[in-house]
Amino acid sequence: MPAPGCSISHASHISSQAMRSSGASGAGQCGRPALIPQARTSTRAAFISQSRPRTRRYLQTRAGIETESGDGAPMQPGRGDPNASSTSLLQQPLLWAAVPVVGPLLAWGCGGGDGNGRGAGGGGGGGGSGLPHEIFAVAEDQDEGEEVDDEVDADSDDESEDESEDESEDEEEEEEEARPSAKPAAADGTFTCGELEAQGLPVGEGIPTQADLFAGLHCQPGFVCSRKELAQDIKALYASGLFERVNARVVPLKKNKFKVVFDFAEKFYPPMRNFEVEGARVLPRKVLADLKKKLAALPNETPFTMRTMALIKTSIEGWYQSRGYGLCYISHFSGMGTGSITAHVIEGRANKINVVWMNDEGQPEKTPGKVDAKFILKHCPVERGRLYNLADGRKTLQNVFALDLFDNVQILPRQNERNPGQVEVDVMVKEKPMQTADVEAEWGLAADEKNRPTLVSLVPGGTITYENRNLGGRAATVAASINTKSFLAPSDDISYRLMYQKPFIWGLSDENRTKLQATVFNARKLCGVFTPGPDGEEVPPVWVDRAGARVQLTQQFTRGSRGSLGLVAQEVGTRDETGAPCARGGRVSPMGAVVADGPPTTLGAAGRDRLAYAQAALVRDTTYLRDGATLGARDVLTVDQGLGIGTGFPFFNRATAACTRFLGLTRPWPRARLGPASLVLHGRAGAALGDLPAYDAFLLGGPYSVRGYNVGELAACRRFAEAAAELRLPVLGRTLYAFAEAGSDLGSSKEVRGNPSAYFRRAGRGSSLGGGVKLGALRVEGVRDNNAGRWHVLLHYGERF
Repeated sequence: MPAPGCSISHASHISSQAMRSSGASGAGQCGRPALIPQARTSTRAAFISQSRPRTRRYLQTRAGIETESGDGAPMQPGRGDPNASSTSLLQQPLLWAAVPVVGPLLAWGCGGGDGNGRGAGGGGGGGGSGLPHEIFAVAEDQDEGEEVDDEVDADSDDESEDESEDESEDEEEEEEEARPSAKPAAADGTFTCGELEAQGLPVGEGIPTQADLFAGLHCQPGFVCSRKELAQDIKALYASGLFERVNARVVPLKKNKFKVVFDFAEKFYPPMRNFEVEGARVLPRKVLADLKKKLAALPNETPFTMRTMALIKTSIEGWYQSRGYGLCYISHFSGMGTGSITAHVIEGRANKINVVWMNDEGQPEKTPGKVDAKFILKHCPVERGRLYNLADGRKTLQNVFALDLFDNVQILPRQNERNPGQVEVDVMVKEKPMQTADVEAEWGLAADEKNRPTLVSLVPGGTITYENRNLGGRAATVAASINTKSFLAPSDDISYRLMYQKPFIWGLSDENRTKLQATVFNARKLCGVFTPGPDGEEVPPVWVDRAGARVQLTQQFTRGSRGSLGLVAQEVGTRDETGAPCARGGRVSPMGAVVADGPPTTLGAAGRDRLAYAQAALVRDTTYLRDGATLGARDVLTVDQGLGIGTGFPFFNRATAACTRFLGLTRPWPRARLGPASLVLHGRAGAALGDLPAYDAFLLGGPYSVRGYNVGELAACRRFAEAAAELRLPVLGRTLYAFAEAGSDLGSSKEVRGNPSAYFRRAGRGSSLGGGVKLGALRVEGVRDNNAGRWHVLLHYGERF
């Protein structure tokens, strides 16, 4: 990179002389180029310090040597010394003796930039001293049939500077006061870059911006740069073929930092006569035909410029980008000199997929982890030979992280340096501890006679959990949890869950990824069927205990669809708050006594049922995230089929279908880091036939049914229908939403055993509207219950849909 206050130029002369000198060496590519036509030039770099322009003028005056300035005008003898005469000076023998020393120096200094109207082009003087704040100048020109290494030029420059140091010392002292106060560059030509600026850069859709062009440069704000690095940056920018000329100047800023100013002159090629595309194997012909129509509509004899390249780039790359093919782009253009333009397209295809293990510091390690790499790759939708899609990368990230085997998952696609059309995808993972055990202790508090909090018992309750996520090294999972209110007397109130899960039970070659899950459980839950209606009368709670086992097989049909089939055998008992069996629901009389005259709670008369039934489910989920907003579709169908085994030989069918659509209404606002506004449309319906127990009836109302009501407050029924709409708007990094919901039992509440809806005076239908804000996973809502006309403020955790 250059030294401060330098002026670097790379000029392209469209002439036969320049054309003869092309083809020597091309600049390297930094990152993915925005627009890179093929252009190769032979270059020579000259590095000129601040004192060098004055030194050359002094020597040229004394020796009477005539040189050619960058603009082609001869430099007059004696410039800078009006009393000097070329004829008299040439007659001095002493000055002739200085020619062997001065000649190489002057020949090295030829070829300044065009100056851009700022005093440059001063006969090898780096453009003269038209910019008093430039610290040094670096010039880069085309030279016919000649190529000189930058380091050689730099060494020659240092030698010339040493030889002329004594002679220029007086002039340096005279101009010392005119120099800026900033700290000069180091002796090796390095300086601290504080700012980058582009001048003369065209602006328009598809045209590389200043950020695009500067992203791959060596010289960056906040870093130490050198003259050599800046010269390389000039070569890289010029080699893009977009510019007729690229100049760079380094000027001082405050606090010993410097600004690099790049001056661009757009390049004009002959008018386009023909246009073709190479390498675009999946680009539809219609896209290419539409592009050719746009190009044909341009005025006749329009030069082929950066704007034309941008039009082509926007059309072709826009088609790839809109479909998630982020590694498909135009690498370069060819044929600009003849008017027969060819756009060369690179289509990045997945060639190799690797699993890379990371240590605690996030660095790759050679030792493989405990999880089989083949098992991880089975969850990667990225397929070898297919175009790499950003959506596949995101889905891979979600799938692998959802295995719950890794603390950190990263996806890194890399293009092959020799063949950019081949993409290597690294799935980088950091394993969790495979075995974990936790104990959580809880103590209950209650008020004593003086309303002071006291411990209910010195013996704590709590939860004990154990998990092994990689049993046998095959990613099988075993998890167990026990919860009780007293560790010393767990039989009084205990719930447990033991789960075993084995993926790919038919082997890794199974395309459907069949997974086995077996669960043994015992749980207690408050039943919403036997809860009060909208009147809010006091009702004794009814708890439902379930103990049993479930075995289930799950298969993945496509990326967004899966199905499951299982068998459940369980014993269900209903209990009151004292733990005694409860065969019927009840009320609290005005005298405070519990009257158990309500609907039966179970199929059996003793408040306990045994039953077995089959479960099946189909899920189609094509939702995805766009800047934090969920979009797509989700459809769910579940069926429970009684097998006629158990108390009263129950034979029943219970089916539920749900359909949800997440519709994007606007485009994302990337500058504001906001996702799109969206509309959610949701519908759900269900029906039941046969000997369905009351505790398994459908419930209307609640945070996941019709909001604004308690769970089951609207109805307990055998058929129902729900509808909801929600408008979501991103505002200041949060999501605001408004919604309206409605539900009905379709007149089926009376078909439930004992008609709980009539007993507890439920309406059977209802609607609500409101709004809220999402605070992470928390929803804060204001909801209006349209049945009673009351507003409620509610807090919920998790998503509604």
